[in-house]
Amino acid sequence: MRTRRAILSLTALALAGLLTGSPAEARPAVAVTEAKAAERHAVLLISIDGLMPDAVLNADSHGLGIPTLRAMLAEGGHARVINVNPTVTNPNHTTLVTGVPPREHGIYNNRPFEAAATLPKSYSLYAQIKAPTLWGAAKAAGLKTGSLFWPVTGQAGDIDFNLTDGDDEDDRKIADDAIALIERERPELLTVHFVSLDHRQHETGPLSTEARAALERIDTAIGRVVAAQRKAHPDTVIAIVSDHGFFRVTHQMNLNAALAEGGFIVLNAEKAVASWRAFAWYVGGSAMIVLRDPKDARTKARVKAYLRGLAADPANGIEGIHDGGEIASLGLSPDAAFVVAFRPGYRMGNAMTGPLVKDDTGGAHGAFSTRTLRPDMRSTFLIAGPGIAAVRDLGTIDMRRIAPTLAGELRVDLPSAALPPLRLRDR
Repeated sequence: MRTRRAILSLTALALAGLLTGSPAEARPAVAVTEAKAAERHAVLLISIDGLMPDAVLNADSHGLGIPTLRAMLAEGGHARVINVNPTVTNPNHTTLVTGVPPREHGIYNNRPFEAAATLPKSYSLYAQIKAPTLWGAAKAAGLKTGSLFWPVTGQAGDIDFNLTDGDDEDDRKIADDAIALIERERPELLTVHFVSLDHRQHETGPLSTEARAALERIDTAIGRVVAAQRKAHPDTVIAIVSDHGFFRVTHQMNLNAALAEGGFIVLNAEKAVASWRAFAWYVGGSAMIVLRDPKDARTKARVKAYLRGLAADPANGIEGIHDGGEIASLGLSPDAAFVVAFRPGYRMGNAMTGPLVKDDTGGAHGAFSTRTLRPDMRSTFLIAGPGIAAVRDLGTIDMRRIAPTLAGELRVDLPSAALPPLRLRDR
């Protein structure tokens, strides 16, 4: 757990995020007309990391006391969300604010690729985002922006008041800081990320006793933030989202140990990577296979055959091998030659030696998910505000439609978003 640094003032929050000229700001949104501005709604976008739709839609069956989320469900629209792949935090949070998949926004996984036994640091800097964002569109339209703990927002010049350092598990303090920002600065766009539910589910499994307690604490914190937002902006739109679902882990499969056994990775005496021709990029419930030389057709064919051989043994927990146009059409990293999808209960391990498969516990996500595969990875969307129909079931939606929907509420332009906004009102 990280130690929270004292917030000296809201000016300090602003200075913490000021960096101009990032790629995310390179294509500014077109300024809106005065007529559009007159119809603008302030937007509060809250993410609950790892919130599964069923936790809200069937709260009673899980014994959950979440009055704020249940009120949102009753007041407005809701949907199950088809995520982008990989179904992990950073790519999906970036899609939530850009409306484009990882292949376009550049946040391909939680961590950049590195052929090493130790996982590299996560994507964190806003400059790593290669597509226009909601914050950039709002700022270009002259609006005030704020954010607390949203992933990949380090040194974001588009965010006027930006908190990225501190204890991201202190839900009460996060709410305190959000309320102070709302009351003092009244940003028209505010994004807030709560992550403690995700952490508890990794440790103890989806909707465990500990995870339910975390969600109830987050619900209380969100209730306070929503009340402050509605006081500051009576006609506000509130959106509550998540980034992925969860599954219960029973086994881990050390895919790079298998690739080392197959001769595609060579380890030195210290068991570190000395050389490699194919390496598994860790995701969780899936893995992306990167080739050192993407043009080496012979190695690619050998890797594919080897992976199929691993998948033929049910003990390895591999559900399928995906490649080619399928990967490209889903917007995954151009560096991924293959995606290895694990069966429910299996996740990738990071050991480079030892047994290929071992027992494991807890929870994970990152499974390869499409409209027909792994619905347990679905995430949550709730939205309420002026004119939005109550108890409106929006069905199952593509995550890429959320950013243009919120841009529409702000009356700002996000032309890079390829999909249309959701229809929230009958008129």
